[in-house]
Amino acid sequence: MPVAVPIVAGTAIRGIAATVMMRPVLERHPNAFLITLANFGVTMPMERSQEHLHDDIQKGLAEQGRAPDAPVVLVGHSQGALACLRYAIDHQDQVLHTISVGVPWRGSLSAARISRLLRWTGRNLTPALSDMAEGSSFLTDLHRDLPEIADRVTNIYSTHELFIRPYVAAHIDTPGVENLLIATEDEYRTHLRGFPELPVDDLILGRITHLGEMNSPDVRAQIWARVEKITDDLRRQS
Repeated sequence: MPVAVPIVAGTAIRGIAATVMMRPVLERHPNAFLITLANFGVTMPMERSQEHLHDDIQKGLAEQGRAPDAPVVLVGHSQGALACLRYAIDHQDQVLHTISVGVPWRGSLSAARISRLLRWTGRNLTPALSDMAEGSSFLTDLHRDLPEIADRVTNIYSTHELFIRPYVAAHIDTPGVENLLIATEDEYRTHLRGFPELPVDDLILGRITHLGEMNSPDVRAQIWARVEKITDDLRRQS
């Protein structure tokens, strides 16, 4: 049986919006299933939302007739990618690989700004958005722990991340992580000149914004190529 692939959507992507946004990537794989973040990824701290992510993964596995600890390849977009990386670190025996797309690895200025604007009488009404702010304890811990699984992470990001400024804040600069950049040829040359310390392992030619990444045929092809390779490796080992 092919490996299960939970796909975790980002902030406020739920219901019909999540289904529409993720449908193209879900359709390519019979064992993929969609997960959305607890409380829209806004009002529950990301550390606490990990419990809901765990329950949703187990529910999806059960619906496919799998054991609760069956191996998975996690795919996450935006805030969902941060959640996947944390989950993979904490469940290393189960998560074979993690594919992060448009992850705010160095934080999201827009999320931090919204969180500050919505504070009321000193209360943090949007703790999950605060967790995406640069320097948050959640991101600090994630950066510290990611080397444990770095060789099992593929990271895809675009020169047009929109909500992540600068776009290279979506580059995971942890040794062992495979980084793929979505860019035109001119943008790629500019990237190499401007950020020689952030080399990429492969180039996806194109011009894609943050919201369109999961609908890109080229991004989907990269995701499923990795899933198929991992599935083949499992077959050979069995």
